[in-house]
Amino acid sequence: MQKRWYDFLYVKSPIVKIGLGTLAILLTLGVIALQLLMEEPRMEAQTASWEGRSIEIGADLFANNCASCHGIEGKGLQGVAPALDSRYFFSQRLNDVGFTGTQDQYIALTLHAGRPSKVDTQWANVMATWGSEFGGPLRADQIDHLVSFVMNWEETALAQTPEEDPWQFFQDALSKQLPYDPSEPGYQTKLDQAVAAAEAAGVSNYSIGGVEVQAPTADEAADAGPRDPEELFTTMACIGCHNLDQDQTPDNRGITAPNLGNLAEVAGDMVPGQDAATYVYNSIVAPNDYIVEGYLPGVMTQNFAEQMSEEEIQAMVEWLLSR
Repeated sequence: MQKRWYDFLYVKSPIVKIGLGTLAILLTLGVIALQLLMEEPRMEAQTASWEGRSIEIGADLFANNCASCHGIEGKGLQGVAPALDSRYFFSQRLNDVGFTGTQDQYIALTLHAGRPSKVDTQWANVMATWGSEFGGPLRADQIDHLVSFVMNWEETALAQTPEEDPWQFFQDALSKQLPYDPSEPGYQTKLDQAVAAAEAAGVSNYSIGGVEVQAPTADEAADAGPRDPEELFTTMACIGCHNLDQDQTPDNRGITAPNLGNLAEVAGDMVPGQDAATYVYNSIVAPNDYIVEGYLPGVMTQNFAEQMSEEEIQAMVEWLLSR
């Protein structure tokens, strides 16, 4: 009988068969054990890849939707919106607002629902509602990516000194304590800012860092006289959106609001029938009456006439046009 080509694979000895079967089982168990040993590092690497990708997507979403208020690096814009890349934000903010959840839950909640009812605030812009389930433009997964991106700042933010921390203190949620050591550089400045926020809110019987805060009386405020326009430009958050050192041109436009470097040259030509002073005055007291092309209505604070006296507004107009 002619041998078939695969006859060499046939094993006659039962002992050899048992040995080969045992060896096959041992090799299979070895492969499974090796796979189990490699699985955890593989999953950790895969998770890190997913997290990194989530942070990248969140960075794009932040740049396109959040940076105009919170700053491209999350440091906040003076008077426009608070800092997120901040030691204070990651270590004390939840205590000050009485939030008992986690930091990422607080960020997610704020993004989903926004702060649409918080209109009487020190900030130039109201926190928008972003979650689609509440009528916003972003899906839940996009909100998750934004949370990942903001949480990505936590490690470096917690290492900031008070001097490096860009946090601006809220007037409607006064800090219960400072998350800094008095020996750290910049501590006194941060304490002064917390006190100033309390005074601006008109509180009494409030203390922080061992300092008792008493808001000035109406008579004391009146005695102080009109405030300096350059000071008001900062405290009223104008500086957060308007750049005083850059000209507004077709090739060099302000991101959130027009640059003001050449305001004196162009103001008289903006609205027919209005001279430069009238245009600037109306832009302060009724900013939605005329919107510069390419910008959105409702971004600029609408009640400057209530926050500044007529004398202060006139001084601001003069100062802006004389720079």
